[in-house]
Amino acid sequence: MTLYDRFAQVIAAWNAGDIDAALAGMDERVVWHVAAGALAPLEGKAAVRGFLEMLAGDLAETRWSIRHHAEQQDRLFVEGIDAYTRRNGIAVAMPYAAVIEFADGRITAWRDYIDTRRMERLREGAVAPDHVQALTMIGT
Repeated sequence: MTLYDRFAQVIAAWNAGDIDAALAGMDERVVWHVAAGALAPLEGKAAVRGFLEMLAGDLAETRWSIRHHAEQQDRLFVEGIDAYTRRNGIAVAMPYAAVIEFADGRITAWRDYIDTRRMERLREGAVAPDHVQALTMIGT
């Protein structure tokens, strides 16, 4: 099984609302930078669970997808679209990139690179500018 296959299982679990299955792909000591450089990382599976449970409480539907990926040794590089609809009906779609590190088939480190300011504006209902919309339509 490739690193991408393992990560795709996490994505499928999250999109299905199955937090336990998403966490099954992560090491107990996982360090997840949900917004690398902008926010402090989540450290450990318990912290990740708390974040995912909080996020799930706000989401009505998720459509997270990966459009491109590359693997190098224990690292997976991905580009895709982080898309979801909040329970209040606001739909959000943002270009997404990440680097994920694995050991023994589980995610040990995860760094998401995303424009947090733009994401917050979209979460509040702002319309994405044309250049962002174009990036979220790649490969569709």
